[in-house]
Amino acid sequence: MVGLASDYGAPSARSDRNCTVPRFLVAYYSWTGNTEKVANLIAETLSADIERIRDAEPRGGPFAFPSAVVASLLKSSPPISQPTKNVADYDVVILGCPVWASNMATPMRTYIMRENPGIKQVALFCTLGGSGGKAALARMAALCGRAPLADLIVNGIATYSGNWRGLTESFARQVQTQPVRKSDAASHAPAAA
Repeated sequence: MVGLASDYGAPSARSDRNCTVPRFLVAYYSWTGNTEKVANLIAETLSADIERIRDAEPRGGPFAFPSAVVASLLKSSPPISQPTKNVADYDVVILGCPVWASNMATPMRTYIMRENPGIKQVALFCTLGGSGGKAALARMAALCGRAPLADLIVNGIATYSGNWRGLTESFARQVQTQPVRKSDAASHAPAAA
């Protein structure tokens, strides 16, 4: 599912003579590799820089997934490694993560809480094996304090059938053609998510 937060008839930022080509950053968290595949294709399509969000301590063991789900339900913010990219250097930051119990993966919560003051505009995507994608994206948008330029949900069926590539390329083109504001990101106040 690909959605736009704005009107489809909006002019392209790339076609406006007074606009420079926007800079994109894809920041993602991936545990199993599905979100990473989508992030890499978005970055390739947009010629974007990419930032992998990493747990400060690796997850593992027989209780790793259940504990991750509980942490997600509790809306915890675990420590993550220091990002290498400065989000303030980008016009649009595209955030992506897996869905855990209808919530964003907790490392993404930490990243948004830490980096949100520098984010000017945002687009969102998530990957999931079950349901809860819309709820997770809504929580991500609320935590960012702004509506996304576009959003994408890649479910297990799309992942295993190969349809994720077309959905992802379509999402990237939608992000690319949205008007990009060169505004101060500090005006966005996050809501409780």
